[in-house]
Amino acid sequence: MYYLSSSLADLVNYDKVVRAWAYECLRAAEVPVWEIDPDESARHNIDLEGLPETDDPEQAEAHYIDAFRRVHAEMLSDVIDDEIDALMLGDVAKYIKPIHLLQMPDSDSLNVAAMWFRDDDWDPDGDLWLAPIYVFSADELNAALAAGGKVIEGYEFYYPCAVRINPQLQCIITTGEVTIGRWCGYNDIRTGCALSREVATAVCAASIALAVKEEEERKSRIKAAARAVVRAWRSEPGGEEFLRALEALLE
Repeated sequence: MYYLSSSLADLVNYDKVVRAWAYECLRAAEVPVWEIDPDESARHNIDLEGLPETDDPEQAEAHYIDAFRRVHAEMLSDVIDDEIDALMLGDVAKYIKPIHLLQMPDSDSLNVAAMWFRDDDWDPDGDLWLAPIYVFSADELNAALAAGGKVIEGYEFYYPCAVRINPQLQCIITTGEVTIGRWCGYNDIRTGCALSREVATAVCAASIALAVKEEEERKSRIKAAARAVVRAWRSEPGGEEFLRALEALLE
């Protein structure tokens, strides 16, 4: 019996127990961690096993579900960090910052704030309608809230290239693609928004990976064009002398 309402020691011990159980349940899942809904998993286990005996069932359930959320976030973060290391992207975390966001329920609710939910005259990337609240005037924000919007805590991140959600991926991140949703990206202003730090990090990494790939391809095209110019000059009378003179000037 845990006396959650009157004993801090019992509360701490209860949290340790349910956290350990959450880890075991999520680790034993037969699907990748990014496909797990921690709330659903927690409630499913409550239905199967019930909660440990306490003097406050409501608080016990809240802490139980929160344990699943926290453990899931940690496991998801570990997987994302491994993928970032594999892509050799360096410190992606420096591009993520907490921020207050405006979230709209759907495109029909955008109202007078619609101009801020456009990506170069197109719908933004991702699966949610999110934007930093600092882009809105007070009147626009009030109108958006009246239309069903809400201000929430979230994350803003660097978004240099468009990213696509691909549920068929065998990993959580690849160049220009992710398996997960709950985010929104504006390629024209290089800014993305997400509900969690883990999702923000994953999408940011996929976007940066694509930017790196495109830059490498651009440099490769320039080098190929330069080699073609050199070959053309060498085939012309006096071309070798011209190239040697040019190299001397560039030294």
